Amino acid sequence: MKIIKKQLVIFFVIFIFCITNSLTHEYKIGNLKILHPYIIETPPGAMTTGGYMKIINTGNQNDYLSLVTVDFAKVSEIHEMKMENDVMKMRKVKDELEISAQSSVELKHKGYHIMFMNLLKPMIKGETHEGTLYFEKAGNIKIIFTVEKMGFKLEDNS
Repeated sequence: MKIIKKQLVIFFVIFIFCITNSLTHEYKIGNLKILHPYIIETPPGAMTTGGYMKIINTGNQNDYLSLVTVDFAKVSEIHEMKMENDVMKMRKVKDELEISAQSSVELKHKGYHIMFMNLLKPMIKGETHEGTLYFEKAGNIKIIFTVEKMGFKLEDNS
């Protein structure tokens, strides 16, 4: 009986570890770490959605996210949302998104984010979609965006 209990405990530990790892995914390129890239699900007929993640720069030089490409939207732009004179405004980032040395940038709701426009299909919770991030110094990296439910927020797991 003790052996069965021990095996059951080991099974649950492995199971919980696998589930936890599947909920968050990260990538590393050069001195950058990209945590859990995700997209918000869309209602039927929606033509836009946002892309989010956390980018950590462990290096001693600033790096810059200049471009994001995907195959599920015709347009991908890096945007910033901020308050100006009590009005929320969203604008395309003029040049590149700076990731300062020894710092991080979280692409999140009401802040920096990737705007995916002219979607080619609806974004359905649980699906995954490939994209490529282009950094000035670290280079290019293919990532997988997970489609999350409306209201999802990335936990601070850096």
